[in-house]
Amino acid sequence: MKVVAFHVFKWTVYSLLALDTLLFLSVAGKVDAFLDSAAWLVLLGVMEYESSTLDQAYSSRREKMVLAGLNLFAYSVIVFALSRYIIHGLWLDAVNAGAWLGVCAVLIYQMYAPGEYEGGEVKLLTALKVALYGTLIACALIWTLATDELLDTADSWLWLLCFAVIELNVFGFDMAEQRRSENGQDETIAVEGATS
Repeated sequence: MKVVAFHVFKWTVYSLLALDTLLFLSVAGKVDAFLDSAAWLVLLGVMEYESSTLDQAYSSRREKMVLAGLNLFAYSVIVFALSRYIIHGLWLDAVNAGAWLGVCAVLIYQMYAPGEYEGGEVKLLTALKVALYGTLIACALIWTLATDELLDTADSWLWLLCFAVIELNVFGFDMAEQRRSENGQDETIAVEGATS
């Protein structure tokens, strides 16, 4: 039941975010915001796919190339949008986009090095995430309290919910990896005990 509820929540949030992205274009006429948000949606789709299939190898070279191509496209548009925010002095948008890129960097590290970090590395990753998500929550609060941009406000909170889902995907895999590792160690100890 919990798994079903999680999937319903996840796809509801993703659908709301896709609708929010379309509203940037159809209602607000914000083409730049639409393209930026669409690129983030592509990246979110890739991260959702990869974070929910972490325990599986790529089915083919083609699958790996398609995912790499989508990543390249998404990051190119996102970095271009970030540069435009900086050039035009849109500092709230720039800080928000930079923090999200930082979150992506940490998540990618966690996805491709699951269970391989410990001690000081865990503290560093935790501190980075606290700082990055704290920055993102601050940006969302500023949009909520200090501006009348309803779409930007909704967008900022929806993205936080979406990445919470990705975090849960990665966290679930990390926990599974840790259990497998511990079970493997327990089995090794049991076998060694039986043979001695």
